Amino acid sequence: MNNRFSFSFLLAALIIIAHFTLAMLAPDFVSVSVPHLLVIYGILASLTLLHLLGSYFVKNHFPEQAGLIVIAMNMLKMLLAMILLFVVVIPLTGKGVAVAVNFMVAYFFFIFIDSILSIILLTHK
Repeated sequence: MNNRFSFSFLLAALIIIAHFTLAMLAPDFVSVSVPHLLVIYGILASLTLLHLLGSYFVKNHFPEQAGLIVIAMNMLKMLLAMILLFVVVIPLTGKGVAVAVNFMVAYFFFIFIDSILSIILLTHK
């Protein structure tokens, strides 16, 4: 199980490094500065960490309902991410569309990693 988690975190780190590298090498393509990407990734990493800790708690304390609760937590994470995007990130940066696109790219990276880790957690006995 540790190898799967390690692989998932390594994949996430590679994706994040690729996004930051693209932002530094082709700023016209990414259209968002590196500090703004740090805000985006900080918010999404915090939400993902809270989701994974919550999933682990649910798996250990409510194993019968773990699948449904994890799905509900995914929906709550999505709602919180969109609220933070519109209330915090876009007003903070002042670049609406560019930030929203980069936020969604990062969000889908985190959803992919989060899905892999949730499947590993829920299928592991």
